[in-house]
Amino acid sequence: MDNSSLLYNITLFHIFIDVFLMSYIFIFSRIYDIYYCSFVLLQTIHWGVLKNECIITYTEKKLINSDYHLGDNIKWHPHEEYHFNKYIVLLKAILILGSLLYIIFRNKKNNKIRLIAGASICLWIYYTYLY
Repeated sequence: MDNSSLLYNITLFHIFIDVFLMSYIFIFSRIYDIYYCSFVLLQTIHWGVLKNECIITYTEKKLINSDYHLGDNIKWHPHEEYHFNKYIVLLKAILILGSLLYIIFRNKKNNKIRLIAGASICLWIYYTYLY
């Protein structure tokens, strides 16, 4: 498999994850909230470990430029350039953060889920907008 087809497949996988994260609240019931919140929390924690880079984005960047080093350009997201625009990126953030907020409100009796969702929101905002 050449680099362009590998890059395309990795990009599609990345977009699949984004679509899942954006559509979760419309498709899944409350019993899966702990898994969703945990996934988002682990995702944001791994950004911190990898100098605010996603491992999938890093792989995309490395396929595009073999000289790329981890953390060199954290604001560059190749999959967003090809398949998204600034409105879709904003919609993605709104839907993911909105889903986490909704999960907090619909799990009023489960402090564990509320804590994980709250931590996910804080880390998401920090690594996406403040870092």
